[in-house]
Amino acid sequence: MTKKQDDDTAKRILIAGGGTGGHVYPALATIEALKKRGDFKFLYVGGKNGIETRIVPSQNIPMKTIWIAGIARSLTLKNLLFPFKLLASLAASWKIVSRFRPDAAVGTGGYVSGPVLFITAKRGVPVLIQEQDVHPGLTTKLLAKHAKKICLAFPGAEKHFLGMSEKIVVTGNPVRNDLLGITPAEGRKIWQLDKDKLTIFVFGGSQGARSINEAMGKILPALLRKYDIQLLWQTGEKQYDAVIESLEIDEKRVRIVPYVKKMNAAYAAADLIICRAGAITLAELANVGKPAVLVPYPFAAGDHQVRNSQMIVEAGAAIMVEEKNGWGANLQMAIERLLTDPALREQQSTAWQKLARPTAADDIAAEIIKLIKN
Repeated sequence: MTKKQDDDTAKRILIAGGGTGGHVYPALATIEALKKRGDFKFLYVGGKNGIETRIVPSQNIPMKTIWIAGIARSLTLKNLLFPFKLLASLAASWKIVSRFRPDAAVGTGGYVSGPVLFITAKRGVPVLIQEQDVHPGLTTKLLAKHAKKICLAFPGAEKHFLGMSEKIVVTGNPVRNDLLGITPAEGRKIWQLDKDKLTIFVFGGSQGARSINEAMGKILPALLRKYDIQLLWQTGEKQYDAVIESLEIDEKRVRIVPYVKKMNAAYAAADLIICRAGAITLAELANVGKPAVLVPYPFAAGDHQVRNSQMIVEAGAAIMVEEKNGWGANLQMAIERLLTDPALREQQSTAWQKLARPTAADDIAAEIIKLIKN
């Protein structure tokens, strides 16, 4: 069979999602799961200025972009362009769908998935939505009635889709497949950390979190004096110099880096993790089963990181510290509580294991294949 004939027989999957890594990485994990199950041809549709334009091409996945952008929550002249961007994006989506002729379409969230999946559904193509958060985003809510299947990360999200129970399946969030398989000793060796010290891993997402960096800078000296601990701290590229300049660091106990590429080694090295509460971060924490202090991003759309955190706290898997007046002191208290209570750390690890769904990508891939067959 020639390569062209092979391409002609391959089922075509259109993937739409972007704006943040939290929408892109689940899509990539789903693509990898589908590749293991058969012969597929993929097309990824993203926004012109989204992070997906840097991530997806590097994975050798064909990509198209549309002009859509989200509506700013503050009053701004940019919102006046939204109707024009939406119309242009609907027209571009129609052209993309017509040319690609997908057998199924998958949306992983973000504003870019709206016009693409709306047009795809109107063309009679089965649509699957993967919602990462406890509280679904606006795009997911608007598209739900057009979807054939809705894959949820958390059971608590079902209440937002009344009358759609036949569409719902709880799969969890797909995460990178290399998270496990490294021991704590191996992780600490990779990061040049002491193999015997209690280790804290601090990160605020791929871009870093200025508020977490500033709070940690203030409380770290006291923590280092009081406890025999060490830190691996991802600051984000833009904030790395400021953090380094503001602290006198004992490099044997504090390893500060702008960006962590080997997340599996970082997770493995940690006894305690301090981070944001994005859906993919929580899915990764569940799979590695590490105690955590969650600091939800206070400006997330729909306050979804606070909602995510509340669900995790109720499950007994983490402590939440919100960015309110005096929150730095609350963060220090939460860290000290976990450092001094091994039983609590063990309890959180066990609670995470109950939330883990390591087969999420495979389960979503199976649902996509069902849609194609039906």
